[in-house]
Amino acid sequence: MGDANFAPGERITHSEFGSGVVLELAREGYLRAFFSGGERRVPVQSVRQELSRTERILRSVEGTPDRARAVWLSYEAHALPVMESASALTSARIDLLPHQVVLTHRVATASPRRFLIADEVGLGKTIETALILRELASRGELNRALMVVPAGLVNNWHRELNDVFNLDFEVFGSEGDITDRKTNAFAKHDRLIASIDTLKRPARIKRLLEAGRWDLVVFDEAHHLAAYRVAGKVRKTENYKLAEALKGHTRDLLLLSATPHQGNHFQFWMLVQLLNPTLFNSPEEMLENRHRLNTVMFRRTKADACTPDGSALFARRWVHTESFLMRDDERLFYEKLREYLEDGFDLARRQGNQGRALGFLMAIFQKIAASSFSAVRRTLKRRMLMLTLHEALLRDRNLDIEGRNTLNDQARAIIREEWGLSQDAVGRAQVDRVMADLKHRLARKLDDEDLEMGSDPYGSESASMHVEDAVSAAVDIHLPEERLRIADLLAVFPDQRETKAQKLLDGLGTLWQQNPNEKIVIFATYLGTVELLAREIERVYPGQGVEVLRGGDHGAKVAAERRFRTKDGPRVLVCTAAGREGINLQFARILFNFDLPWNPMDMEQRIGRIHRYGQASTAQVYNLVLSDTIEGRIFLLLDDKLTEIARTLGKVDERGNVAEDLRSQILGQLSERLNYDRLYQEALSDPELKRTAVELEAALSNAREAREVVFDLFQDLDRFSLDDYKPLSDISSGMGRLVDFLHAALSDRDVRLREVDRHTYDLVGANGVRKKRFTLDRDLATSSDDIDLMGIDHPLLQQELARWRDLPAEQLGVAVKGADARPALLSLWLVESSSGSGERLVSVQSIAVKPDGARIPGIERHAAQLLRGEPTAPVLTPEQRLALFSGAVEPTLQRELRHRGAGDGSYSAELIGYVELV
Repeated sequence: MGDANFAPGERITHSEFGSGVVLELAREGYLRAFFSGGERRVPVQSVRQELSRTERILRSVEGTPDRARAVWLSYEAHALPVMESASALTSARIDLLPHQVVLTHRVATASPRRFLIADEVGLGKTIETALILRELASRGELNRALMVVPAGLVNNWHRELNDVFNLDFEVFGSEGDITDRKTNAFAKHDRLIASIDTLKRPARIKRLLEAGRWDLVVFDEAHHLAAYRVAGKVRKTENYKLAEALKGHTRDLLLLSATPHQGNHFQFWMLVQLLNPTLFNSPEEMLENRHRLNTVMFRRTKADACTPDGSALFARRWVHTESFLMRDDERLFYEKLREYLEDGFDLARRQGNQGRALGFLMAIFQKIAASSFSAVRRTLKRRMLMLTLHEALLRDRNLDIEGRNTLNDQARAIIREEWGLSQDAVGRAQVDRVMADLKHRLARKLDDEDLEMGSDPYGSESASMHVEDAVSAAVDIHLPEERLRIADLLAVFPDQRETKAQKLLDGLGTLWQQNPNEKIVIFATYLGTVELLAREIERVYPGQGVEVLRGGDHGAKVAAERRFRTKDGPRVLVCTAAGREGINLQFARILFNFDLPWNPMDMEQRIGRIHRYGQASTAQVYNLVLSDTIEGRIFLLLDDKLTEIARTLGKVDERGNVAEDLRSQILGQLSERLNYDRLYQEALSDPELKRTAVELEAALSNAREAREVVFDLFQDLDRFSLDDYKPLSDISSGMGRLVDFLHAALSDRDVRLREVDRHTYDLVGANGVRKKRFTLDRDLATSSDDIDLMGIDHPLLQQELARWRDLPAEQLGVAVKGADARPALLSLWLVESSSGSGERLVSVQSIAVKPDGARIPGIERHAAQLLRGEPTAPVLTPEQRLALFSGAVEPTLQRELRHRGAGDGSYSAELIGYVELV
């Protein structure tokens, strides 16, 4: 029955409108109340006072097996995501490293969660971020998340977060799944990855701020969030303004960068301001109190990182540069090619803005030529073909039928030779089909952006896969008489095998004499080079086997990796730029850099494919360099300068190699100071490299100074210690709890968990047919595609955890038989508290009391076991339980929390279960 004395502000419930709040006293049998659907006037008799969650639990206690199972499952669903080892219980098929587990735990339990993660290259910032996202999602604290990353890394992040960690992110932007042409995509979609260039436009920032707040925003390569001080004024880049706008529109903020400090204290201070504007009042204060950086920054070095047993994480590496000279016929071709490129760049400069596309075109040619003469010959020949077809089309429009036919015949001859087609009827039909396809491609206009992306094959995998075709098809942009110039160039192409290819083949022979089963990885950027190498290796060493990794989706890369990994599989894996990320080749110990990426940091990423966790041997790297080409001379010059710096600082190993940490630190700083494309382009007109050497010297000097500045500032940062990992490392008990939970949770489903052996379980349907196989062994899961790793973030576990966390309050009270004859109350609470140091703690707290209010610690210690006791009829009335709660249980909980450091009242507690021990 309704109560006519409802007071304003009192919570009520209505059978149709749900929960509401009384707005004013009842009049004439009706009262005015606010419900979720708006304000309503309803009969007093139709509403009743809404009970609190605690009251609903305590009024609905039962002693049945179903109730006992439900209360235990609800308890476990709340407790499992917040147990100490939860961050190490991921189902992702990856090798978890101690420093990654510790960092995930620290970030997940922090308050506020605003950090700069600055681990060195190769220590897994992507994995750490994914683990943090996964951990927050498992705790129910991640509904909305935004990843802001460089354009070239969008696909890598998408693949890593979704394929490896099942996080269901979508890509925002014209190339992605989501756009904002009609509605505000940021309001409609909760997990997005977007390039920073896509988001930093003012209109996009406005839409971002109009949408709901994010739970977490992550900026990758955060050193690009730059703000400068010029003549006393602060100049913020568009990137920085985006971060500044989003920092107040998100609960948590993570900045990622291996090189967060570019040698300028003001810029770094401005980066820290995004995380905590009250930490330092000025760059000077930051220098004086650098220890405070520990509150917002994590930095782990390769020297810190170790395996779970404490041994060194990385085996040693040895890098050797093999340099040699071109033959005379190669030098003749190279010089004519250099003149062609120099003329192209000169024309592009003279044309100003309109010459940008030609400049990009020449840059691509220059890079292909640096890869191999074979690759540039292939591209030049296809470009000549497209220019010929283009000219034939122009003749056709001018009704020059004879000229058109002559040019089409020339195009057919090139196609027949390039595609290896016969002169019979079948071959002629194939030639005509290829020609029709090429004419169709000619109709598609390439814009500057296509060529700009193509000029950086390391910018994205798709760029490296299609760049050679893009160069061929850009026929609207060309030099005067370019078709004839290319023909002249091709006329002097060397007939013999390339010197660099011969050196590689000799090296392979030497290695296979020492060990016929040696697995060898070769990097070459462009498809023309890759095809040359595959063809020559097969010809000289038949039966050794060559696997080519051209790119494509992640599945194609993993499949190529797996074929190469097989004991009796191919001995050689040839990779394009697509192999630089996303594959693990530590089972091989030898790598050849057949061509050298212009940015040496890209070479570090290549080496990282074999020189990584799990490599048992010294990684051997051979760089093949033509020392009389511009590219070779610049590479050797840079290498010499780095060695000079290393010797000065005492950072060379016993072989005279630059120590890896110094190399990566200086190259990381150098990448921010040097435009490699411009450096190599301008070197074409500086054959003696006089200007180039001066520019390189200045950039290296700045990079060295920046490294020293960073070293000084970061020296007080906390280092990783294996002792921090030990409390989180024992996952066996946690894994056992997951299995027990899943067994019980599925008992009312049409599937069940069946044990195969100690480490393996099958998920089987009602008909006994296996639907999925699980393992508790991470090594087994990472080496097998058809076995899932059991983990707290597995979709099946997540589904069941959510289901049992969301039980109605009326199903969370149970009575079971206790060991003592006297009754006792065991209450289970989900507690969230903040310590004085800012650490945020979420835990499950047990409070047990006797009917006289005395606390019983022994029962609290065994709460999980008591939950699984034998159900029995309850003996206390709801009123007795409520009285004990208000008089004893809640005061005891408050004292416990004060004792744990939450005495300032910064905590919340929610009753998640009640057990009456009879």
